[in-house]
Amino acid sequence: MDKMKAITVYGPRDARMEEVPKPIATENMIVMKVLRTGVCATDSSIYTGESSFIKSGEIVYPCRFGHEWAGIVESVGEKVTKFKPGDRVYADNFTSCGICDICRSGDYTACPDLRSVGTVDCWDGCFAEYMLMPEHHVYHLPDEVTMDEGALIEPGSIAYDAFRNVSLSDNDTAVIYGTGAIGLICAWMAKYLGAGQVILVGRTDAKLQKALEVGADKIINCVKEDAVSKILQLTGGKGASFAIETSGAGSALKQCILATRRYARISVISFYERNLDDIPMDNLVLGCKSLVGAAGRYGNAPAFCEMIVNNPIKLTSVISHHVPFENCLDVFEQEENYRSTKIKIMIDFQ
Repeated sequence: MDKMKAITVYGPRDARMEEVPKPIATENMIVMKVLRTGVCATDSSIYTGESSFIKSGEIVYPCRFGHEWAGIVESVGEKVTKFKPGDRVYADNFTSCGICDICRSGDYTACPDLRSVGTVDCWDGCFAEYMLMPEHHVYHLPDEVTMDEGALIEPGSIAYDAFRNVSLSDNDTAVIYGTGAIGLICAWMAKYLGAGQVILVGRTDAKLQKALEVGADKIINCVKEDAVSKILQLTGGKGASFAIETSGAGSALKQCILATRRYARISVISFYERNLDDIPMDNLVLGCKSLVGAAGRYGNAPAFCEMIVNNPIKLTSVISHHVPFENCLDVFEQEENYRSTKIKIMIDFQ
């Protein structure tokens, strides 16, 4: 049997690059050669064992992690009709059975056999030379979209969920907390979708400057000034009409509530790894504000890919590092060397 290299996490801080069997394409399955893989904060928390999903038992070791990727088709099963070897592709971050009544209705996200790629109920992830996915979760990567951009589609699809059922205009101010990749992508998307003013709040000046490159109008370093007061000043005392919390800090969620106006929408993309106290619920209730969780769902990935094609502002500036796959473990084992400068680390298989 053909072999490939893949990384498996066997326990907290015990990740190993090993030779494992290369997947085989049968029936509706597609084997794809991975060319880029993005490193997510969830990957890091699986590696350290600090993920709340590890503690809850939803992620079980050993786990082949990784869920942000793009590549090319290597081989296809006999029932595959839309793809051929050599096609450029990306995919959803979950798999479904594709045959139950729920899947046949098109609601793949509600499949009772749902498995997340590289995380909860783990479907083998993309810190590997090859990926196996069912055809109904694979998409053609447009020629004008680079492999780096293709690997950003998965985090972008998470960011996209924060904007579902949101309509933005010149009269709206959108505030985003967090200077990680998803925070910067949210700033990029908020401006593209029509927000008159986009404000990004973070702690690191160099990362905040990246926000200006992708479309933010104003940046606030919350270490140097009171972010809530500054947001109120920038909105004429009214507060933002839309806020997104991406940082995973409880204090940031609190500030999102305090910095928004009546009837505002607050989308939360973060995992906090703990229960939160000191949240101003009375402000939320009296302000008739909506607090909405945001995560991946079917349809987000191709919708976000279309934005990459149409938005003239490129997202590749959020990529802070390229690391060869053979050095991939260093990203996790020597995390302190990357901490101050990383936004999105991209693993390069070429």
